[in-house]
Order: sequence, then structure tokens, then C-alpha cells
Amino acid sequence: MKMAILPLAALLSCATLPAFAQLVSHPDAPVRVGHYHLNVTSVEAHKKFWADTLGGRAMKFGDIDVIEFPDAFIFLRLQKPSGPTRGTAFDHIGFAVPDVPAMAAKLAAAGYQETTGREPKPGDPPPAKSGTSAVYGRFAYFLGPDGAKIELVTSAEKDAPPIVAHHIHFINKQYVEMQQWYMKAFDATLRPGQTDFFIGADLPGVGYSLNFFRWEGDQSITHVPTAGRVVDHVGFEVKNLDAFSKALEAKGIHAVRPYNHRDAAMNNVATTTIVDPWGVSIELTEGLDKIR
Repeated sequence: MKMAILPLAALLSCATLPAFAQLVSHPDAPVRVGHYHLNVTSVEAHKKFWADTLGGRAMKFGDIDVIEFPDAFIFLRLQKPSGPTRGTAFDHIGFAVPDVPAMAAKLAAAGYQETTGREPKPGDPPPAKSGTSAVYGRFAYFLGPDGAKIELVTSAEKDAPPIVAHHIHFINKQYVEMQQWYMKAFDATLRPGQTDFFIGADLPGVGYSLNFFRWEGDQSITHVPTAGRVVDHVGFEVKNLDAFSKALEAKGIHAVRPYNHRDAAMNNVATTTIVDPWGVSIELTEGLDKIR
């Protein structure tokens, strides 16, 4: 992977903070990755994966089961998913850890399946399940319960926390067009270093955040919407969500669930829901950084 990356020092600046300090990085950024909402067959199976094995903290947000990581929350809804992340334009959740081989060995010992980063072209061997790159250092991919896919990348910081949420990775035949849509929606910027199968976008005031792979598998596949799948939607925490929602409308990006100042389903956090042109549901929130 010949990609440029901003230093992880800023992203992982929470290294000196308590291990569970909610959304701690880039508190002044207008938009940050905030949460992922999962449909799960078994809450306990997902707690074993996200908390007991990966090292998140199980908690409650009202009646909602949540796994808390530095810089992201995993919301668990007991509802059998209609399928895994594979088959949607959402590919995986990226986490940074100090020692990728050690965490990979822990996941494998717990019975979780290592997988590849990208779908191979028909007839080609798949890319390596794990390896090294100039960008990520050591990296590895795994499947959790219900086919929830994650990536482990190497933390660059000395004394980095055991695990921290790192990036979202999408996959699409129209990966460049998808990246451009996210730049438009979130006022993100093009990250230098794109390749013939990868392009990135950096959120303002955050930096390295959003990655996009080209779909190289069966070209007859049309990605299905994320709604109902194991990763039902991705979440971004937004400052002044009301104004941001109006700005989206002005850009021609229309809400499927309009701005709600006090969304009862999210314990009165403000929300707006949009869907990208490839079926990825996106919940925008204001107030998740105050979860305790």
C-alpha cells in the first residue's frame, strides 16, 4: 500500500488519558467518527468479541448495550442481521493497537477467523491476510460474530493505549466517486497518496479518517444497503448538528430521518439520518461525546 498518512500522534494523543474517556481525540473538530450501530444475533457473543477479546468496555446507554472504545462506541441491538458486512459498501472498522501480531494471536486463539483486506479478482489468489505496509506498519483483518469485519493497524505512538478506534473503510466499484461524495458531505479533503485501488479522505480538524477500496471481486455483485446488516449504520458526531443538517440539504443531500433535537431512540441525543448513494446508512449525532 503506497499511501501517505498524517502522523498518528494527533489521532492517538489520548495515549496519556484514561483508557476509556469517550470521544477524546480532536474535541474541537466539526465532524468526528462517533459510533457504529450493529444488529446482532447474540449480545453476549458480541460482548465477548468487542469487550473481552478486543478490550472495549461494556456499558449501558439507557437500555442500549454499548461497547466503548477510545474514540468510538459500538451499539448493540438484539436483532438477527440480514447478512455480514461483506456484500455492502461498508467494509470494516479499523482499530489501532500497539502490537498487531499479539492482538491477532489473541483473536485467533479465541476462535475468530482471520480474513483478507480486499476481495480478489475472480481467479486471482486473495491478498495476504496480514502483513506490513509503509502506512500501517503491521496489519491484520478478522471477522467477529455475524460477520462483522475489523482491521488492526499499528499504533505509532510510544505508550499508546491498548486499542483505539482508527478509521472507517468502504469498498465500492465506484470508490473514487464514493470518496468524492464523502468529501462533499463532510467537507473532507483528499488525502495524497491514492493508488489504483485506494483513495482516502480526511475529516476537517481530524485528519486520517475515511478510506475507500476498489471492489475487485465478482463485478456482477451490486452492494446491498447496510440497513438490517450486522453493521446497520455508521455514526458521525457533529458540532451544531441542526446547522450541519441544513447545510447537507443545501448540498442536495436529503435526510431520510430529519433533524431531531431529542431523539428518544438515542436517549435524547440529537440525530439526523442520511444514506449515501451506495446504501450506507449514516447517523449524525450531537451529544455522544457526553456519554458516561
